[in-house]
Amino acid sequence: MTFRYAAFDLDGTLLAANLTVTDDTVAGLRRLRRLGISLVVASGRSPRLVTLLGLPSSLLAEFEPIMVLRDGDLLWNWRTDRILVMRTVPPAVVPVLTAHRFPDFVVDTGRHIVATSRRAVEQHSICYHCPKWSITVSDRPPAAPAAKVTVYADPPDVIAALRGIDGCTFSATPHDRRCSVVPAGSCKTAGMTRLMAGFYRERGLTRVVAFGDGGNDACLLGCAGAGVAMAVANPGAMKNATIQLTGSLADYLNDEFPDGLTARKDRRCEHQP
Repeated sequence: MTFRYAAFDLDGTLLAANLTVTDDTVAGLRRLRRLGISLVVASGRSPRLVTLLGLPSSLLAEFEPIMVLRDGDLLWNWRTDRILVMRTVPPAVVPVLTAHRFPDFVVDTGRHIVATSRRAVEQHSICYHCPKWSITVSDRPPAAPAAKVTVYADPPDVIAALRGIDGCTFSATPHDRRCSVVPAGSCKTAGMTRLMAGFYRERGLTRVVAFGDGGNDACLLGCAGAGVAMAVANPGAMKNATIQLTGSLADYLNDEFPDGLTARKDRRCEHQP
């Protein structure tokens, strides 16, 4: 089967260590375009965090206008700056965190990033590669809408405080005392399925090849028609991918694609609509 769409993660995949896209990678993307493949961004970033990258318009023009962001919870048209779909955490989350006196957490509304303390700003700017000036400090962070809430505290304490609130799930990073609270069912596979069905009349993801490196890419790498894991990748991403690169993404796009890829039968994720 011929691939018609290519979904790319940003951090660790398209973006180099300096958060830019190399000229060689851009050349590879243009090669895919000449092969008749439409390019889609599928990232864990929110619109605000994508905007802060300052990606050149010439690069963005290679991609379809709608991006799948916040790990599938959000569809954003970068050309019109419109959020078309956004799944949010329950509005009770922020008030409960405040009532339990967690001093350091950050609310990403999709449009704005609001922190409860300067310490949270420091930690968030490091973890999410965003400038400190882009984060507002407020002791009254918005309860809704919240695409994601990141709490800088011991994850078991956060999970215990929010126990009983339906509609959210947790991603814990114990080594840096960080716990992300996201809508239940957050998944790039689900977001790509919404995009393909709603805007491209595609039934399933069999004509999509996905590129990624992280744990949040693992499901999509396994459920797309084919999945390509980067040379340095999360174990889950490596396991689910059709192939893992041994060199750079640019080399594969320019010289090898679609070598090693055979479209798989449609696989479904439990979170797909």
